[in-house]
Parts: sequence; C-alpha cells; structure tokens
Amino acid sequence: MKSLLLMAGICSLVLSSIVTAQDAPAEPDIPKNILHETFDKPDAEPAWSLRKHADGADPVVKDGKLQLLGAAANENNSAAWPVQVDGGYRRVKAELVFSITPEARGMSFMLLHTSHFARKGAAFYLYKAKGFPGDPKPTEPDWDEPNLWGSFAVALDTHNPPSEDPFDANGNVHERPQREVSLHFDGREIANAFCEPDFVTGKASVLALEINFVTGGAEVTVGVGGQSIYDRYFVPHMLPYESRAAVGARGDAKSRCDIDSLHVEWESQAGEVHGPLTLQAVKSGWSRPGKPYEGDVHLLPTGLEYERVIMTLRLKPMVERDEWDRLGHVWVWDDQQRFELARILTPFELWGETYEYVCDVTDFGNLLNGARKIGVDLGANVGNGFVFDLEFSYYRHDEGVAWLPKVVDVQNVWSGTADFKSEDSLAKTFGKRTVKVPADAKSAKLRICVTGHGTLEFTPLGRTVKVGDKTFENKLWTTDCYLNPWRPQFGTWKYNRAGWGPGSFGRIWEIDISDQIKPGKELSLEYISDKFDAEGKWASHNIESQIVFYAE
Repeated sequence: MKSLLLMAGICSLVLSSIVTAQDAPAEPDIPKNILHETFDKPDAEPAWSLRKHADGADPVVKDGKLQLLGAAANENNSAAWPVQVDGGYRRVKAELVFSITPEARGMSFMLLHTSHFARKGAAFYLYKAKGFPGDPKPTEPDWDEPNLWGSFAVALDTHNPPSEDPFDANGNVHERPQREVSLHFDGREIANAFCEPDFVTGKASVLALEINFVTGGAEVTVGVGGQSIYDRYFVPHMLPYESRAAVGARGDAKSRCDIDSLHVEWESQAGEVHGPLTLQAVKSGWSRPGKPYEGDVHLLPTGLEYERVIMTLRLKPMVERDEWDRLGHVWVWDDQQRFELARILTPFELWGETYEYVCDVTDFGNLLNGARKIGVDLGANVGNGFVFDLEFSYYRHDEGVAWLPKVVDVQNVWSGTADFKSEDSLAKTFGKRTVKVPADAKSAKLRICVTGHGTLEFTPLGRTVKVGDKTFENKLWTTDCYLNPWRPQFGTWKYNRAGWGPGSFGRIWEIDISDQIKPGKELSLEYISDKFDAEGKWASHNIESQIVFYAE
C-alpha cells in the first residue's frame, strides 16, 4: 500500500531523475510543501512527536509502521509533525494508509491550527473545553471525536454499539455496521456519515482527503477505501490557516491501529483572506407557544459588495423550555411573500446547552440586505418556548478562487402543509406550477424541503418531480438520524424519519434543471407524492421550495 502513496505523491519526481544502471537509486528530492512519511528508515531524531495520553502502551515506530494502538488496555496515543510550510494555503491534500481493528474506538487525521497548538511538538489538550483557573486539567482527547480549537479533523469511528433502548445514549437502534466518517471544525462535529467500504478489518485501507478553501469556507472531499464519503461538502467559516499534520487513535485491550504511510501536500499559498462582516439580526429573541418571533431588522446596507452569506441560529440555554423536538422555520419577506431560509428541527431535551445551526443562505442573498422583515417560528407549544440569537455573516470574494454563480432571481414554487386525509389539500399544496424564467438566466436549481409529520414522520414515501420534459424521483426518508451531531439526546432522536432528524436541518433535495430553462419563457413544474391511506390519522408533509436562477 505504501507504493500507492509513493506513486501518487512523488512518482513524477522519481521519473524525472536520470539514473544509470551502475548508480544506486537516488532518494527523491521531496518539495518543501510535501510531508511524506513511510516510517521505513526513521532518522535518529525524527520530525514527529509521539505522545501517550492514557495509561496504556506508548505509540512506537517499528517494522516500517507507526503503531498507535498495540493491543494493550486503555490506549490513547497520537503523533504530530512540525509545520511544513509557513502560512495558509488554498488547497490541502492528504492520503493516509492505515489499518484498524474492530476492538478500537476510532482514529483521526488532523490539521492543527498553529495559532492554538504551536508550530511543533506533541498534540495534546486539544479540546475546546470550558473551565476556570484551579479546575482539574483538561480531559485527554478522544480521537474518534477530535473537536479542536480552530482546527479541522476527519475521524474514523469504529465504536457505535447497537441498542434496543429508545431512550439511552447509544443511537444505533437499527444495528448498522460500526464504521462512520465524521468532519470536525473549531470545537464541534460538522457532519457524520456511514462508510460503506469496510475499513475496520485490521487490513490496510486508504483515507483520502482534499480541502479547497473558497470564499467564506472550505469544500471538503473525503474518500475511504476508494469510495467517496463527502464530495465538496461545504464547511462554513473555515478559512485558510497555517496548519501541521497529526494523527491519533484510542482503544482498549486487543485494539490495534497502524499508520503505514502519510502523504500531505499544501498547494497555492493564500493571499489576502477576507473575514466576514457579521450582523446580528436578533438578540435574545423569543419564539413562544403560539407566538413566533416577527420583526423588522436592518441587514447589510445596500451597495456593499459580498459574495457569500452564512446564517447562524443559536438556541440558548433556559431554565424552562419545550423539551420536545419541534418543527421550526426561519423566514425572510420581500415586498409580497415570505421565503424559508432554513427548516430548523429542535433537539429533544438537553439542559444547559447552546445549539448552533449554521448554513449557507447565499441563494437568498438578494433578500438579505437593507430593511427586511424576519420571522423565526420554533414550533413550541409547552413551557416558555425558545430563546435564540440570529446573525448573518457576509463574505467578500477572495482572490485566487472561483466565483460563485450570481443569483438573478429566486421564486417560491410549492409552499404549505399537505394533509393526506384531504385530496383538496394535496392538490392545493402539491401539483402543477408555472414560473417565468428571467431573460438573463443561464442556469437554474430547484431546491425542495419536505418533512413528514404525524404518521408520516416515521413512514418513507416516494415522490416525483417533473420539470419541463424531464422527470426526477426520490424517496423522502432520512436514515442517518442516529449520527446527529447533537447526540445523545433525551427522546427518540435516533430513529429513521421522513426528511429530518431532531437537532438538524430539514433535508434539501436539490435538482439541477439548467437544461430545461429558456430565458424569457415559462417553465412548467409538477410535484407528485406517492399515495398514502391517512383515514383517521394525522399524516402531513410540510413543503417549502424555490427555484433559483443564475446568470452563469
């Protein structure tokens, strides 16, 4: 497997060297921006720093591998490298050849932010932990949940035991294989996904990572075992930073984890990076039972240039609030109608926490400047409801990255709650629509958010969308609720649901319909749901959808 990295990372360098038959093969001259470790012939004083974080055995380098876990009890170990290149870079690529056994808890690859973790030395005390002077020292890191100050990490989690208890802390009620890949940035888990390729076999596998820093964040692509897990997944607010590589793993008796080789490249040094202009639209607003928040706010002054808009909603700790999961919305109005910026599903009871929802709302950027009416309805019907903060961050374009397509118009399509007991309700909420394509539109996207409630909360249902002469099909069903970043929760957060999960956003079905639009002409659309017998039942789908037109 080491040959894979040698070929991928430095093969061109080897081929460009002219070696005669009498000469011994020359070591390739590895550029400064590349970290390449095979652990075959370690120097007397190697660059890496190894650290033991628990009572188990120390990490060691032997037999051409970095042994992070050696089958001893209570092992928690890491290795970190010094800074390879100074400053932030626009692209970081990494390939890690590793092996891990089912007894382990997990492992991770990290890019440590040098402003927080220095430019060299061991990786330790990495958590963005709270505390006061005199408190016990910070907890040693859990490498399957690497929540690091200001830094990015990919974790491979090998421990998520099945559970039959709907209310305990374990989420794997559907007994899925225990192998997940999660993304972490600046102290929180951003995303978690099941990994189809089985990397928990004790045999060599490859983790491939590419980060492209763009305006207002970064696009992350991750593959394991040759299959894509995340494809250009956008991480808001993750800007270029000076980084150094680290790996870590933890486990118990019989756990083994080896790193066979590591290859990291930093490409295209970042020039000036624009931080955001952040405006707080609502401070400590209330969404009370039967009385959602509505108010006039002053957002970005008209005329200021920006390319991307990131919205952040924070549910704030309260002594008494609705402990159930609720359907919520964030709205903005233009002169005639309202648009759903995001579908918010509140988490079950978790006292003393602040829940942060962060999403890209650039498609609605033309509605997020000047004086606007904003609405936040978090669906509470018991207790005092919810207190929240709402803010918008505006990013100017950064040089050296591709421009985002310019939005020329956003139009609502289907909107409302479809009651499956009523054919009239279904026909009114779904059905056929016609929109006018702007004369300057060159491409278009249809974004549809539907969540099922009542009996349809736990029932998968197919749906069909017709756009022009094209048909698209999809099943309204979410199977990764048990991987919710706000886990564990109090209630039945872990079960599959129709288009959502407690503590998450409503899922958006995005469809590229660029080949169906004709500038200045009308476009026909139709939304069709599969049938469902809802007699005597509460069974509804809540839908909000928009078509977004772009100038290129």
